[in-house]
Amino acid sequence: MRWPEFRKVHLVGIGGDGMSGLARLLWQGGASITGSDAQASRRLGEVAEWAEVYLGHDPAHLPPGLDAVVFSSAVAPDNPELRAVDPDLRLPRVRALSWLWRERSVAAVVGTHGKTTTTTWIAWLMRESSPGHYIGGQVPGLPSATWGKEKLVVAEVDESDGRFLCLSPDLCVLTSIDGDHLNNYAGFFGLKTAFAAFLGHAKKVVANVDDPHVVEIVRDHRDVVTFGLSAGADFRARGVRFFREQAVFELWAFGRRRGEVVVPGPGKHNVRNALAALAAAHILGIPISRLRDDLACAPRPRRRLEILEENGYLVVDDYAHHPTELAAGISALRSGWPGRRIVAIFQPHRYTRTALLAPQFGQVLAWADEVVVTEIYPAFEEPIPGVSGRIVADAVRRAGGKAVFCRDLNRAMEAAAERIRPGDIVVGFGAGDIWRLTREMARSLSSGS
Repeated sequence: MRWPEFRKVHLVGIGGDGMSGLARLLWQGGASITGSDAQASRRLGEVAEWAEVYLGHDPAHLPPGLDAVVFSSAVAPDNPELRAVDPDLRLPRVRALSWLWRERSVAAVVGTHGKTTTTTWIAWLMRESSPGHYIGGQVPGLPSATWGKEKLVVAEVDESDGRFLCLSPDLCVLTSIDGDHLNNYAGFFGLKTAFAAFLGHAKKVVANVDDPHVVEIVRDHRDVVTFGLSAGADFRARGVRFFREQAVFELWAFGRRRGEVVVPGPGKHNVRNALAALAAAHILGIPISRLRDDLACAPRPRRRLEILEENGYLVVDDYAHHPTELAAGISALRSGWPGRRIVAIFQPHRYTRTALLAPQFGQVLAWADEVVVTEIYPAFEEPIPGVSGRIVADAVRRAGGKAVFCRDLNRAMEAAAERIRPGDIVVGFGAGDIWRLTREMARSLSSGS
């Protein structure tokens, strides 16, 4: 396919975080934008202020004279809008981004976990020089994407469908490697190989030395700065303490103590995200002393252990949809608010992930005091016989936890309400529409009753 001049572009799934950010970049660049999404959302409403958007997917939504029809990995191949256009017009999201950034210096954040928060914090720490950025989530006070005023762009890069290998970043920040999207890689080895290939495209690398899979693939790279809690990390956290929504640690950089850092997020996973952001911003030219002071006031992306209510109950909304992410979230809540019971409501995301990881989900969720599991949010996937949220609830009980399965969100909210007590933490986990439930619970519990 020829690379298009983007004058008139239609985006399938324009309401998604990554797609709406791309739409914003195209619009800022002068393109005329249309798009469609399967369901209404706040983000879709924001995009509708400067683009023509449609609810539902229908070939009638496609205007004449298009230069490209862009789609994400969340869009099924048989989508009616994609099928209605010439294959030469179809363009995966990351390929559209690579064309937009073909003359930019890209600092790419990749990895199974922590991408959105790390990208947000790097963009925040670099804000005085006004780089471009592209963030796959909603951040208070920051647009999801902007061109910026200099050549640098700080970008969250999604590995889910394998197409990210078309990018060649100047700097690559690798947060972690974990078993996810394995159906697109024929197993974990294929996923790890893809990350290694991506690192091979980068001039410089910032890597998580606490992750043995990361250590293995960066070992031979010529220019690596490491971060983590482990001895020997170039950017290391020592003496980590937690209090509610914050973590505090002593920063050691290149073997020297550099002072105390306040992390605007709970849990060890956010300590690592902070270290990654500090290391990357330092490589990009910001003095460590300034970074240390600026990080404390950085925003945290929405749905990353987002506190919705604290009035006798703590209501939390979190995007976690992988066992490792759930473990990090529950651990952060235990560390930041010790002694409080946790009632977890989990909405599994995708049939393939649930089928593969149900036992691991069960083991992690059993750490909560009470668990409510909803039906699976399918994304674009077709059901798999015998795979439902029930198998996760069963796995929780096998692991020694207390769990109940509820097919819909309304019943799940009722079940959670029956189980919570004053002082409890109520946390909703999932990448689907579980946020609707947690926000409704925050409203209903706002009086502390």
